[in-house]
Amino acid sequence: MFSFPRMLKVFRDQALQDAFEKDGFVIVPFYTDSEIKELTDLYYRLHPKDEKGFFPSTFSKDLNYRTIADSEIRRVDQRAIDQYLENYKVICGSFIVKSPGPESAMCVHQDMTLVDESKYTGINIWVPLCDLTPTNGAIQALWGSHRLYPTYRHSSIPNFYESIDNEIKPYLETLYLKAGQALIFDQSIIHFSEANMSDKVRIVCNTFFTNKDAKFNISYWNKDFAPNKVELFEQDDTFMTNFEQFGENIADRPKIGKSMGLVDYNFPKMTLEDLHRIYGKPKEELPVKKPLLKRVFESLFQ
Repeated sequence: MFSFPRMLKVFRDQALQDAFEKDGFVIVPFYTDSEIKELTDLYYRLHPKDEKGFFPSTFSKDLNYRTIADSEIRRVDQRAIDQYLENYKVICGSFIVKSPGPESAMCVHQDMTLVDESKYTGINIWVPLCDLTPTNGAIQALWGSHRLYPTYRHSSIPNFYESIDNEIKPYLETLYLKAGQALIFDQSIIHFSEANMSDKVRIVCNTFFTNKDAKFNISYWNKDFAPNKVELFEQDDTFMTNFEQFGENIADRPKIGKSMGLVDYNFPKMTLEDLHRIYGKPKEELPVKKPLLKRVFESLFQ
């Protein structure tokens, strides 16, 4: 099993880099009003009419939809990306949508492993096109959870917190982003969102990037064939747009990519006692909660 590497610098601003490394996410202004309108119009022009519940554009069976969403979101992103990032490689832009209704809830989760995390970090730029509210599915995150355990993550692999995911929820910080603000987060951060119970669709643009030298590397677990190992698959940079198992059969063995063979995996497990030791008990003051992130955030919005 691998150990966490020292993060490679991707933010131009050192204070943002430090906050990201410490907490696993930062919040910055990202889209202008005109960019928000352009992307909102794009979504309504492209989106499938039968879309419901929680629906990322990467789940769509329509390759044209996936491809245009990817290229157009990347194009609009470029101005802000050039402002904040260096030494990066953008892989995919997509819409992440919550239509109104209880089926739009998203469970406590980490995003799947997409790069070799013994060397690199997979990062999302998650930007709502409307203000987040208590009723439309605001994102919640557990600060610092990106460095609790080195993991391989895939729908076939048990989460290290699966026995306590309900107990984790009180520790999550709800992030009420305004339209156009970006939550830039490490893909291994634990996050969650309630259902969108408003009367409007909640549209988010998500852009995945990583270090410029990173290669795609996804994982899969066959508990019957190799219970103590996971299989790694090398993918090319078109993976996010061309992988058609996102919408269904996501837990199956990947049908594209080159198998790199099996590697040992210790399947870490977090207990309730571990959670209390690291983050304190519910209703107790949590340990040193993001003073640096708070300073960075406030300085950006003065």
